Amino acid sequence: MRIKEAAIHEFASRGFYSTKVSDIVSRSKLTQPAFYIYFSNKDAIFDELVNDFRLKLNELIGSLRLSSEVKKEDLTLTLTKSIEILFDFFAENENLTRIGLILAHDAEQYKEKIIELLAVNLKYEQKAGYFRSNLSMDIIAVCIYGMIENLIISHLLTKKSTSKMLANEVVSLIMKGL
Repeated sequence: MRIKEAAIHEFASRGFYSTKVSDIVSRSKLTQPAFYIYFSNKDAIFDELVNDFRLKLNELIGSLRLSSEVKKEDLTLTLTKSIEILFDFFAENENLTRIGLILAHDAEQYKEKIIELLAVNLKYEQKAGYFRSNLSMDIIAVCIYGMIENLIISHLLTKKSTSKMLANEVVSLIMKGL
């Protein structure tokens, strides 16, 4: 765990290419042989961190799908809470968010995966009658992801806004428009 925590800090602050195994072990106050007991190289620990983060994020997105039992009058509040939970996840895992969404070698491809997961949820919710049937949920998923990603980078990670503030703004824009 010490090695992982040190690696998270080093990768998030230095980037993948500038981080050395010696930086990680120095921060963890362990030796290089201790590092190599658990990881074959820095690629292995980086990949494990990215995969762990993404697995948790994928599960979270799946869990945030609205059930068909949400009352229409509770929809805005329920959506706001769901988006806030998502922002909380990114805020609580700030360095892993940088690693998994921005620094990872396949970050652009992973964004497409997140958009697909969002689209699946939105299509399910559309069929449940929560959203207009004439909207393309594939396009809406791209828009929602774009907003969330940019707000993570510009407001959440910089601590300009809280998860609650951002969730309220996003849902207000989506549900009520400008």
